Amino acid sequence: MKWFFIFFVFLFLGCTQTVEQPEGLIDEKKMVEILSDIYLHQQTSYLTEIKNNKPDFAKIDAYLIEKHGATLSNFEESYKFYVLNPEKYNQLLMQVREDLEHRLPEKELLKREEERKKSETDKK
Repeated sequence: MKWFFIFFVFLFLGCTQTVEQPEGLIDEKKMVEILSDIYLHQQTSYLTEIKNNKPDFAKIDAYLIEKHGATLSNFEESYKFYVLNPEKYNQLLMQVREDLEHRLPEKELLKREEERKKSETDKK
């Protein structure tokens, strides 16, 4: 029984891993810009019916990443870092949401803000 316990302690310790900040981490503001552009482009493409000419999302995403002055490998490492840090990733996604909402027409933005306020008061 003692060896069984020791085995699981080592197994648990071996599976935990601290996430180190990668060299050349893309800062949150730049990641928000990149992710917002990627999400915006992908959603508009999904909504548009494309019969014969299917877009290559990987190429488009790569173009958008490079347009912001980042490399694909740098983006990948930075994205992994944020995903493996749930608090940072959640903040990042909230900022992306805000950025995308601010790109909406004013009427739609006001509608969403009212819905959010109503939802918050209903929770209380």
